[in-house]
Amino acid sequence: MGWLELKVPPPLVLLVLAGIMWLDNRLIGGAVVSGSPLFLGVFIMFCGFGLAFTGLRTLVGNRTTPSPTHIERAKNLVTTGLYQLSRNPMYLGMVIFLVGVAALFGNPWLLIEPGVFVAYITRFQIEPEERMLTAKFDVAYTQYQNRVRRWI
Repeated sequence: MGWLELKVPPPLVLLVLAGIMWLDNRLIGGAVVSGSPLFLGVFIMFCGFGLAFTGLRTLVGNRTTPSPTHIERAKNLVTTGLYQLSRNPMYLGMVIFLVGVAALFGNPWLLIEPGVFVAYITRFQIEPEERMLTAKFDVAYTQYQNRVRRWI
């Protein structure tokens, strides 16, 4: 299944899984919750979006490609900002967004999809990215990997 590596843009994976969560919730008989759970779900989704967007801005601000399907275009190794805490803050933000969707629906079964996102992105996006970044930035990237965790 190596043919899937770096092929499907992570935002598309996010949207597909969010759609599946909506469909699963409809099939299970759930609905969007109201009151505090609604606020919590929207708040978590907003935090996830903010984290992903901040990671994106950091890459752009450092004049390197934010394209997850064209890692070979990376010009600089970014290790500042959120990238001091996580090697993948944009993907982490997407996971948090999906957790927010599950909270929005108030359905704990929907927490399966964020787990699917983590597994898929790790295997088909992050691991190939790490190979390419190691080849491109050599020791600097290896030291960065030793210093900063993949997710959190």
